[in-house]
Amino acid sequence: MSKGLRVIAGEAGSLPLKVPPGVDIRPTTDAMRETLFAGLATVIPGARFADLYAGSGAVGIEALSRGAELAVFVDSDSSCTEVIRANLANTNLTEGRIVVRGRLPVVWTEIAQSHGPFDIVFADPPYDSPDLPELVERLVVGQEGVVQGGIVVIQHDQNESLLRDIEPGKVKKFGQSRLDFYYLGASE
Repeated sequence: MSKGLRVIAGEAGSLPLKVPPGVDIRPTTDAMRETLFAGLATVIPGARFADLYAGSGAVGIEALSRGAELAVFVDSDSSCTEVIRANLANTNLTEGRIVVRGRLPVVWTEIAQSHGPFDIVFADPPYDSPDLPELVERLVVGQEGVVQGGIVVIQHDQNESLLRDIEPGKVKKFGQSRLDFYYLGASE
């Protein structure tokens, strides 16, 4: 078990979560997940949620625990997908979940067509990922796989620039990391 990694609230609140051994992941901290879900509280119940670069699955599991109808977890590492499945079983959140092993953004179109459109997409790629600009462009500008009025949240390094012409609707900063919230089709 990772020291302190747990489900924060909802049906599986306070249950511990595992992290993949020997894999360099950066689990989203409790404080970041609290802020993320505080901003999504009214839209989580019944939502279709995508957790991209899922790692341990903590964010998607949190969404299911708080009432999301569906969570799709995507990661390219088989150790991560195995741990996600174990965490889902340990939290009894096996209904309404799909675990996909694949490299983003390559597999996104297939996932969006098979399981979308999604109300909320959360992506936490490795910092300095060369694929991040393409993925953000497809999600935010192209709204690929995201419902009209949906929300895309990107966790990334403070120094990374995502979109030149589109500012996020909300930004939350945590040390070297930040969460950018994009509200698609909203009148904000």
